Amino acid sequence: MTSENVQTKWGQFISLIIVFFFWGFVGSANDILIPVFKKVFTLSQVQSQLVAWAFYAAYFVGSIIFFIVSLKADVLQKFGYKKTLAAGLVLSAVGSFLFIPAASFGSFPFFLSALFIVGLGFSIQQIVANPLAIKMGDPATGAHRLTLAGGINSFGTTIGAILLGIALFGMGNNEESKKDKTSIEIIQGDFVKLKNEITENIKQIKSDNVDPKTVTETAANALTEQLANVDAQLLAISGSAKDAPVKPFVKQYETIEKEVAKVELPLQVVKSKLELVKFPFTILGIAFIVVAIFMYFSKIEDPAKVDPEAIIEHEKGKFSIFDYPQLYLGMLGIFIYVGTEVTIISNLPALLKTSEFGSVLEDAIAPFIALYWGSLMIGRWNGGVNVFNTSNLVNTALKFIVPALAFGVIIGANIFAAHDVSSFYIYPIWILLFIAVSFVGGKNAGKTLMLFGISGLVMMVLGLVWKDPEIAKFFFISGGLFLSIMWPSIFDLAIAGLGKNTGKASSFLIMMILGGGVIPLVQGGICDLDATHPEGIFGITYTHFSYIVPLIGFAYLAFYGFYCPKILKRQGISHVESEGGGH
Repeated sequence: MTSENVQTKWGQFISLIIVFFFWGFVGSANDILIPVFKKVFTLSQVQSQLVAWAFYAAYFVGSIIFFIVSLKADVLQKFGYKKTLAAGLVLSAVGSFLFIPAASFGSFPFFLSALFIVGLGFSIQQIVANPLAIKMGDPATGAHRLTLAGGINSFGTTIGAILLGIALFGMGNNEESKKDKTSIEIIQGDFVKLKNEITENIKQIKSDNVDPKTVTETAANALTEQLANVDAQLLAISGSAKDAPVKPFVKQYETIEKEVAKVELPLQVVKSKLELVKFPFTILGIAFIVVAIFMYFSKIEDPAKVDPEAIIEHEKGKFSIFDYPQLYLGMLGIFIYVGTEVTIISNLPALLKTSEFGSVLEDAIAPFIALYWGSLMIGRWNGGVNVFNTSNLVNTALKFIVPALAFGVIIGANIFAAHDVSSFYIYPIWILLFIAVSFVGGKNAGKTLMLFGISGLVMMVLGLVWKDPEIAKFFFISGGLFLSIMWPSIFDLAIAGLGKNTGKASSFLIMMILGGGVIPLVQGGICDLDATHPEGIFGITYTHFSYIVPLIGFAYLAFYGFYCPKILKRQGISHVESEGGGH
């Protein structure tokens, strides 16, 4: 084999990583859609999490279909990598274009169906793109290429939230930081936003000539009157006693806010509010088609044909998941990992919307979503430093420089969108903690997974007990940092020692991405307890308490990182390295 054959085919690889970018872009877009759909369709929190469920369940269904078809014929051998990849992109384009009629009909189930089809296309792309990245050069450096691709994926998640936020809500207004305001001024501002929201709804109802009885306009008007009365009280207080207690007003705000959320809008108004969704997903669908055409005519090489007799010989031995504890425990690990990654951010808008966490409305949520997904980007770019053959000194320096650059990308993108990010400047404390843990973990997959699992668990605990919500929210968001490089560690541990069964094991692991659709539903169900139990639990709201779910997730991941190497040691496998890539 010549050196040319083992060098990374950069031209082809750069074409491929565009697909990884799209995975990230759409993944973070879901987190913007969740609070939008929740408000427009008057959904409970658990119902709003069906957005994540539809998207990630498609990965499971797509993997099952692909697996069943592969029993009859090897799809990649028959059609080739680039044709199969192009087909997956076209399928995702179809799903994106279906957002147009979904918005026109004002149908939440239609939106879920469209997202499911986008996810089906992604499942095909995922199955093809991961092994293809490894084949684009020396197999020994395949994990490095996946690391770079994972970094691009995270870049997509970071800017996806910001760009879709601009498309749906326009540019931010870079409001003066709440740190410069008194408690009375903050709650007064929250009441004003709420009053403007219900006033706008009533205006739209009247402009569409809808029968008021069908939309409880009387209730809406009553709420407006309540808000006006409270606003007058607050104005009087803010002018004389700015240090007056705000607790009674916070309680009143929570009550009225819940009543406002129950005011169902007529179909015509729902349709008008969803018009803005059409444009970004039309552009996304066109982009999928363009990339599909590009892929189809690209110079990406198809896999070498495999001798059918060799396949028969390879499949003679029976394979059972239960023969490999590292695999079935790893499948649960992937399920929990993806579920934890998704649930932290999918339920964050609901947490930040509580008065306890600042009553952040939908149009101001994009910066926090970008920071969370940007945290995964920081971690994966940090892990990607190992790709370059540098001295120990340079490598150590890059471990600090690269995360700083990644954080700069997050801040710069938000400033471009005119978002107030003054509160984000404390976040480098968590980044430095992440870097310290990554040095301790090194390249040992089990040790890395265990340490990051423990770190994530500690962050969730601190987020639950920390008294200042301005700090507590960053403990939850930092979960993205400690999840960022877990995927390759779990994957490497799960397939260690499987030999010829590695391919089958990998397909089962990909199926477990389903966790991203299931675990957020569990957390969403806990959030909804606030509706029937407004007193909360342990002195906090159930929405705040719901972060016990990712806490448990981190606990299992830490356990798997600790216990799996012991399983492997009994099988004669003493050490598994991780390259710090990303899903």
